[in-house]
Amino acid sequence: MKWTMTTVSFRYHLHSFADLMKFAADAGFQGIELWEPHWIRHSEAILAYVQAHKRDAIPIRVLSGYQDLTDLTQPVQQWQQQLRHKLEVCQQLNIPVLRLFTGQMSSAEANDDVWRAWLDRLDTLELMARDRQVQVVFETHPGTLLDQPDAVDRFVKAVTTRRWQQIGLNFDVYHVWEFGVDPLDYMQRWFSAVKHIHLKNASKRTSQFIFGNVYHPAGNYSDLTELQQGQIDILPIMQYASDSGYHGAVTLEWFGLPSCEQYQRELAYLGQVQLPVKQVLL
Repeated sequence: MKWTMTTVSFRYHLHSFADLMKFAADAGFQGIELWEPHWIRHSEAILAYVQAHKRDAIPIRVLSGYQDLTDLTQPVQQWQQQLRHKLEVCQQLNIPVLRLFTGQMSSAEANDDVWRAWLDRLDTLELMARDRQVQVVFETHPGTLLDQPDAVDRFVKAVTTRRWQQIGLNFDVYHVWEFGVDPLDYMQRWFSAVKHIHLKNASKRTSQFIFGNVYHPAGNYSDLTELQQGQIDILPIMQYASDSGYHGAVTLEWFGLPSCEQYQRELAYLGQVQLPVKQVLL
């Protein structure tokens, strides 16, 4: 597993991309998850940095992107062009994983016709992603198609029956806990489709992770905790993933004020996970 810092933690800060990369490396991360708005705003500087530091920089392991594929009114050419652009950015920056949400429609709002149309779009996305050798993952998240266990079951089944190789699940441990289930049980249940993992924790069920709070300059983060302090026992979940052969990125999603010392504490906590010898040597 590769512990990864998300740049969305710095959404209110005036740091250069070089500063963020140094911050991540100093904290002990093995990669970053690049927030798409950072790429959009600073693409020239990011590309220049990546080209100048091919040998010595920690890698960008994930592009954290946004696109509503449940908006079935959008013309085919338009949604495909938007996806193609994101995949090309991943190619350009040598990013192996593109994280997306399904869209702005919840599973309760979606009928069978919506599901069929969305899954058919993913058939097209599978071919596009295969051409560019990028994994595309959809996050378990409230207010999307993947907001309940039964809905995620339906998606994971489609991954198998439609024989997708490039499309999988972004398992967000906290949001799965919000479903009212044990995240460890469901990591085991969905593991075959898990291609990326998000870690965060909180002292209780909270609305502080909703977009309206996260992206508001006056957002309140009093319920958020370090990984080892919240409601979810993170280590058994990570140990299962490690024991089962997961070797991809694991992003620490922190939306409060970022601190190098806090990240070092969290990485020390995660360091208790026993990694296979082969993986340690990679």
